[in-house]
Amino acid sequence: MLAVDDPAALIAFPDGAGFVVGSLFHRHGAPEPISRFEPNDIEAIERTLGQHIFDRFWGCYIAVIRSPRGLVVLRDPSGALPCYYTASRDELVLASDPSMIFAATGRAVEIDRPQLARVLGLGGLPEERTALEGVRQVLPGSSLRVLDRQISAQSRWNPWHFVQQQGDCSVEEYTERLHRSTQLCVSAWSKVGGRSILGVSGGLDSSIVASCLQSSGSDFACVTMVTEDPLGDERPYSRALASHLGHPLLEERYSLEDVDLDLSSVRHLAVPFGRPDSRAYDAAMLRAAKQVGAQSIFTGNGGDNVFYMSHSARPLADRFRCSGWSYGLLKTVSDISTLTGENGGKVILHGIRAIQRSAEGYVWRPELDFLSEEITEELALNPANHPWLEATGKYRLPGKAAHIAMLIRMHHSLDAYRERDGIPVFHPLASQPLLETCLQIPVWLQCHQGFDRSIARSAFRAALPEILINRRTKGGPQGFSFQIFRHFREEIKDRLMDGLLANERIVDRRAIEAAFEAEPQTRAYTVARLLTLVDAEAWARHWRSTHGELV
Repeated sequence: MLAVDDPAALIAFPDGAGFVVGSLFHRHGAPEPISRFEPNDIEAIERTLGQHIFDRFWGCYIAVIRSPRGLVVLRDPSGALPCYYTASRDELVLASDPSMIFAATGRAVEIDRPQLARVLGLGGLPEERTALEGVRQVLPGSSLRVLDRQISAQSRWNPWHFVQQQGDCSVEEYTERLHRSTQLCVSAWSKVGGRSILGVSGGLDSSIVASCLQSSGSDFACVTMVTEDPLGDERPYSRALASHLGHPLLEERYSLEDVDLDLSSVRHLAVPFGRPDSRAYDAAMLRAAKQVGAQSIFTGNGGDNVFYMSHSARPLADRFRCSGWSYGLLKTVSDISTLTGENGGKVILHGIRAIQRSAEGYVWRPELDFLSEEITEELALNPANHPWLEATGKYRLPGKAAHIAMLIRMHHSLDAYRERDGIPVFHPLASQPLLETCLQIPVWLQCHQGFDRSIARSAFRAALPEILINRRTKGGPQGFSFQIFRHFREEIKDRLMDGLLANERIVDRRAIEAAFEAEPQTRAYTVARLLTLVDAEAWARHWRSTHGELV
């Protein structure tokens, strides 16, 4: 049985040989969604067990292919469309929302207590196992193969394949490639989105999306969010962008009235990792969408990750690994020094350390704050693992390893913001062609002339105001997070001290109590962490309220 909420999002193969759900574009064609495959493409898809889709198409999709060699399920490399599944001896159930799995199978909801604790300690690292018992997910760029009732998962899209295609291109050539790829991806999604709003912050990434929407002739309005804290007021930059492009700008405020600690911002997902301030952002964006009659919401999410926003010395290590001793090393030292404000000696020292540690591969740092000793010990015994990180020690490029880790980090936010109140949300900067383009750019060029995301800046320098292109700092909603924490202080404390997470010994009551006693010295990270945990508490209560249990 197959159920989709939009029949236009279904591409069926002849003779029941499979289907694709979602939006799909041809790699080398016009930026228009396709509605069917050519016969030669269908033959290639079946022959390669779906690899042809990864190689010749891109989009936001799940593909299911039937063949004599088994049933294959593919999830696109961007991860923009979730794919959960549960399997028994007689059936395989796939869904984009875990609640659909329980509705289809009639199974009772059970929270996987060990995995729930692990999720909270891994800091957003996606794993196949979710925090709902018996529900797993297909990771982005991976496949699920079912043959003779045996199920196996395999990574089919490997970011290191594109890293290996790094060449000796000039800055100008990389700049042109990035511009072309970004414009292609934004233009394609604009054909699906119709009239839209774009969340802008006055930063580089959302400004680039705005420029590309403008170039594609899209009908859109910009929306910027404002906090009571002056550091969260980005209106001067957002106004400069909207004025330059000639598009309207709506200015919305974060409001405590939109915060509800009982409702997790990610209650529709099979893992928690949201924050209460996200609900206030969602509510404001929905108000703006209704005001202008928008059919979709665009974001610049993922730009920092894809364009490689980094202030580390890893690019120096990569350049040494690729080019050895050269004059270029001195240029990269100078670039990183200008970017970070550190002197050249410190940059070289940190670069040497990155080289020395490169054989170990990328080490994903857990987030252990406020977790119980039992949980931290379990994470030490079973550290983070992801197929994209397994080869980092082999290639010994710490900068690219960190770049790939950044791509992994963005997947949870893409899962969380696929749609809001029936309005689709598009993150064009996370699209597969742009991922592949940026993976081929050496990281030392991404700090060229002392600017982070340097190639992206160069690509859109002629299209955006100088005040945006040369901007080195950016505000954010941190002030609103503190406002939430102060306003709901006692309620947050009660939920974390006496809630489900505490009763299951996932969080450490003593550490939480100490954090509230030291409130005047509370750091931004501490507030963000406590808000993440209280949202996880709401997530767990939501799933338990659907007749669920912890196991």
